[in-house]
Amino acid sequence: MGIRKLWRDFIAAFRAGRAGGEALREFQDEQEIQRLGAQWGKAKTPAEREAAGLEAIKYAVYGAKGEPRGTHLAEKDELEWSDNPGAREAYLIKRWHNPYFGPSRRVVSTEELSEARKTDQDKFLLAQSSLSGVAKEIRELPSPMTVGDLHKARQSLDELIQFAVSVGGAAKEVAMKADQIRDAVCEAFSGDAEKLEKIDRADTYHKDHVRKFYLPIVADIIGMERITPDDELVASLVSDDPAAISTVLDLLPENDRVVMRAAAMKLILRVLEEGYIDPQLDKKLAVLARE
Repeated sequence: MGIRKLWRDFIAAFRAGRAGGEALREFQDEQEIQRLGAQWGKAKTPAEREAAGLEAIKYAVYGAKGEPRGTHLAEKDELEWSDNPGAREAYLIKRWHNPYFGPSRRVVSTEELSEARKTDQDKFLLAQSSLSGVAKEIRELPSPMTVGDLHKARQSLDELIQFAVSVGGAAKEVAMKADQIRDAVCEAFSGDAEKLEKIDRADTYHKDHVRKFYLPIVADIIGMERITPDDELVASLVSDDPAAISTVLDLLPENDRVVMRAAAMKLILRVLEEGYIDPQLDKKLAVLARE
């Protein structure tokens, strides 16, 4: 397959994704397509390929004459972020002008932001509805409640908490309410020493293991609907605070932990060579270097 065909397919796919499947426009500047394709073909490093890709995206969006083609890549000070963003908007914020991400991922379109906010709101409403449903199920449990009833209720609440945390934003309040209900349900057995001992053992496991998954980045990594693409896990992790990095590393199997640390170190060194100094660099390096 020639570079020209590759490049035409790339821009066609990009436009199709941005336009939601609308008919693709005919290219009006064949020489520009050839130039972009040759530039991409000559790229030798990931940074050069990313730069070529960013230029191609701008061409696909704006055209050779700089005229918008349906998608608007926002300028640096143009976007207004929410005060309490949901997970999808928060990921756009994380990517926005972040040197840990590739150049083409550091830009955000107004359409991306609008779609992220809509999805975050839909997920929040689903979390609210789920909380109401679980609360209703718990109210309808028999009295006295059995240990089996308790485990079933806690499982439903744990799943809801994990989902709500992964939704982020206002849904974190749903997670907090679900956690409070969970504690209240456990209190129902406070007068039964034998049952309470079993519950305490299970709750200790919950506090030591399950609640680690309440951390947004962890909830995203293990969630059913991942926001972070596989090839951006390292960039996303390194962009987080040192405590979150430490928690994620502790959850990984030893071999995966070694690989993640090496990849994170490599990324940090790369952006350092490019002139970016992370304000939390020393603490992040300390966490990554820890045995």
